[in-house]
Amino acid sequence: MCNLTVTLEDVADSFGTTVEDIPEECRVLFAETDFRYNILEGEERDRVILDVLKKTDLDRQRIGAAERKDAWQQGWEENLRDFVEHGYDLNSLTPKFIRPNRPIRFKGNYILPANPMFELAYLRLFRLWLFKEYFADADFVYEFGCGTGFNLVELARLYPEKKLYGLDFVPASVELVNKIGQVYRWNLTGHLFDMTTPDDTFHIDKRGVVLTFGALEQLAGKFEAFLQFLFERPPALCVNIEPTVELYDRDKLFDYLAIKFHEQRGYSENYLPRLIELENQGKVDLLKAKRLFFGSLYMEGYTCIIWRPRERVDNGTGN
Repeated sequence: MCNLTVTLEDVADSFGTTVEDIPEECRVLFAETDFRYNILEGEERDRVILDVLKKTDLDRQRIGAAERKDAWQQGWEENLRDFVEHGYDLNSLTPKFIRPNRPIRFKGNYILPANPMFELAYLRLFRLWLFKEYFADADFVYEFGCGTGFNLVELARLYPEKKLYGLDFVPASVELVNKIGQVYRWNLTGHLFDMTTPDDTFHIDKRGVVLTFGALEQLAGKFEAFLQFLFERPPALCVNIEPTVELYDRDKLFDYLAIKFHEQRGYSENYLPRLIELENQGKVDLLKAKRLFFGSLYMEGYTCIIWRPRERVDNGTGN
């Protein structure tokens, strides 16, 4: 029996908003979802911590390694096959790293949810709020590192009038996104794009919003070329949902475990500090950097970073 449940106040605090500003669509989804849970304590918590330590020590996956491209190609090919074989079922697009029946990180504790798909449910609530809050006024949306098109599907449902672009560095993802657009007749197309070596011929409209969702993490810190690409064709807004190691507290065991896993894998670091540096230089406006205090067993991958490049004003002097 679970004796706690997520409240709307919890949600507002997590997202960095107020209860009053949560849209009605989010309230409906929240009311329909089982968000009950128990906090793991004592021996149960110790077992989770031990499992996390063992996983971190034994993990040999290195983000950004050359062989990872083949792994992503194979993974998205599997999603493409599932999508076709299951009659173009959009549920088959859920990324496989979102796993059921596992403890979750929430509000500084390991919790055991009643809902086996708690992480996916909470992520969908956050994503709906995010898309309503920051994407409503955009004419174009560009998701870099779009994977299965999981996020683009929700955007297409919410905003069928918008032009959506899914960009990824492996062909299987591009093929899958194009297939989704064709089958459902959405205004959605896939494009091959490597963020470490950006295609300078790709155009971003100034009325567009750029989205990454667990994609910059995969660059192993090599994000500078992508930032420069955005500065040269500035969108209206950039929305990054990424693990952000700098927002953990190294003096807390709960956070330190996530830091160790993040560093062991080699996920990107210094992205948020770089944006702060650029803001101090007058090159960007950093509008939001909010840790959700929610994540999977090993780390929190959903820090919300919102920023926009400052367009250079030509004063007639060329400067």
